[in-house]
Amino acid sequence: MNLQTERIDNHKAQFTIEIESDQLDEAKRQAARKISRQVRIKGFRKGKAPYRLVAQYVGEGAILEEALEALRDNLYKRALEESEIVPYGPGAFEDFTLEPTPTFTFSVPLQPEVDLKDYLDVRLEFDAPSITEEEVDEALRQLQMNAVEVVDEDVRLTAAGNRVTIGVESEFIDGEAPEDSSETELLAAEGDPPTADADATDSQEVDESLPVIPNKGDTFVQDENIVIILDPNEDPFVHGFVEHLIDVEIGSDVEFELTIPDDDVDEGIAGRRVSFLVYVKSAEEIAIPELDDEFARRVSRSRGDEERDMAGFRAAIQAELERTRLDEVRNEYAELVLEEVVAGAEIEYPEVMLDEQIDGMLSEFEANLKQRGVSLEDYLRLTNSSNDDLREQYREPARHSLRHTLVLRELVNAQAIDVSDEDLEARLDLVIARYGESDAIRKLFDTPQMKDNIRNELMMSHVNAHLFAIGRGVAPDVEVEALKGRMAADAVLARERSERLQRYTAEDEAALAESKADEAPLDAEAAVETEEDGATGAEIIQEQND
Repeated sequence: MNLQTERIDNHKAQFTIEIESDQLDEAKRQAARKISRQVRIKGFRKGKAPYRLVAQYVGEGAILEEALEALRDNLYKRALEESEIVPYGPGAFEDFTLEPTPTFTFSVPLQPEVDLKDYLDVRLEFDAPSITEEEVDEALRQLQMNAVEVVDEDVRLTAAGNRVTIGVESEFIDGEAPEDSSETELLAAEGDPPTADADATDSQEVDESLPVIPNKGDTFVQDENIVIILDPNEDPFVHGFVEHLIDVEIGSDVEFELTIPDDDVDEGIAGRRVSFLVYVKSAEEIAIPELDDEFARRVSRSRGDEERDMAGFRAAIQAELERTRLDEVRNEYAELVLEEVVAGAEIEYPEVMLDEQIDGMLSEFEANLKQRGVSLEDYLRLTNSSNDDLREQYREPARHSLRHTLVLRELVNAQAIDVSDEDLEARLDLVIARYGESDAIRKLFDTPQMKDNIRNELMMSHVNAHLFAIGRGVAPDVEVEALKGRMAADAVLARERSERLQRYTAEDEAALAESKADEAPLDAEAAVETEEDGATGAEIIQEQND
């Protein structure tokens, strides 16, 4: 066998294999014997007819085809061994020529190759985030709303201060009517395929700085279950919304129109007129706690924190917000650095790899359609498109995703990024500590599948730490150690919170038991005093307990 290997387009290799004529002749004889066992030739038992008669019966071409099929697999396997090529996927038989010598041609997709070039020289400016007083106020406001107490859960007529559950339908009633509408509007939702001009040139791109102008009849807000507090100073959508929901009977509809203020942050809807149809489902009278030291103490205890006054609690909330925001900004920064690394890298992969990426994205898209009650066939019909059209729409997004995946994989190799068993166990301990250390909790989380999920999460955290360091010119090991330090501190904090929660619970239960014990003598005295009125002590105590 004479083998020649060369690189061809689309990141594939081509095998050109020449064999001796005698080898082909022997393969043809074996093929003829195989065929003779499958057909009946007059005057001969199956498998015993000579080559000449088999050729006359089925034709020389059929024998050659059978021989080539037998030779192909063996020759391709030997070519892989001799060339030492590790293919990405199955190879393909391309051609066979008989003259001047029997020659086979195969193509084989190659493993992807990534050259990160000077990725360690990528630099981007990093601005540390800050938290405003208004953001702290809003976080405290959310905690305050979570701590409200229900005074009456069966309000029949709404009043200011009530917490209500409503359904809302609203639309713009001014502006231009849409030029055209079709069934395809029913399909609009997150997960739809990208538009055909998603990769247009700069001169063709839509200016994202311009406001989006909705048409007449477009939806403003639509939701079947919204929970709000009827505070005229805290309108959820448009000023004046809440006042239309006061003194409304439960179970009734309210229709009204409002104008969006000219100073609305969304310039595209400022000054527009909107109609609302609101269905009031239920209402509760609630008591909102004051943001004072007692509130801070109670919420601190409920979180397993040390008891704090309002000033200390506010500082703790601000620190948490700063930590969360910093983590978010770090990850966003790492994404930007990754974009730069991908842009500077040389990436080669076989076309079949891109096809597989498109297949995966299309499968996800089809699953999204099914959740919305639409089949892929219906979608193609309503959009007057074909499977090929859909695949073409996904080609560039799939290419973008594949390039990023390949660069991330190469970055892991280049930086020797790994998650050790110690890292995994430390992270598992943190997860378990957040739910309260117990045998049942550990059994729930300490499983192979959960460990795989945690390992993948940790791997991405380590990759982001490396990217965060590279972009700022910092040694990646320093950033990874800082990450491990933060996770270790989080684990300590989670355990301390769990222990404090157990202590607080025990204290509260003891205080409740003591309170009941103090009330018991009073209950007995009340029972004796009321016996004269015809009621027994047991009945009175039972009545009070009820």
